[in-house]
Amino acid sequence: MAQENMGGWMEYAREYAKTQREKIIEKWVGITIEYRTKERQRVVLFRYDLPRNVYERRQWVVRWRQARLLCQYPKENVQAYFSYYDRRTGLSMDFGSLLSRLSAAKAQITIARRKEQEYLEYQRKNNMFFIETEDETLAKFRRKLQSKIEKYAEIEREVILSIQNARSQS
Repeated sequence: MAQENMGGWMEYAREYAKTQREKIIEKWVGITIEYRTKERQRVVLFRYDLPRNVYERRQWVVRWRQARLLCQYPKENVQAYFSYYDRRTGLSMDFGSLLSRLSAAKAQITIARRKEQEYLEYQRKNNMFFIETEDETLAKFRRKLQSKIEKYAEIEREVILSIQNARSQS
């Protein structure tokens, strides 16, 4: 089995983070410490809403609070549940969520455009018979890029509709 190139993953991660900064996504963590009764009803013992960077630096506070509540309620199964969301829009940031898919699509488009530029530069420099309009590889690549751009626009519309729905309900 061939070893994967980590450079591609790192490039994707950089573009993903850059997209989130450009879209001004405020990453927050909602933490709920709770237990369930025998009737399966939730009893919320404590709730945090923290910026994600604060949570990452101060995880010990949440673990300490959970341990303290576990000592206070020894017969209950005290659990901590985490939800990641954008504070500005209220949309989830979990894996596969709209905002996550939007950031991923934008990162893929940026990387693809960079690869297209590299391909064009290489061909113009090293292939004297290169004709951009007749290159099948480039045409196929551009069709795929166009479909990614359309997918990105569709996800962006979904995000806008979700935000409007959330604001109209509140």
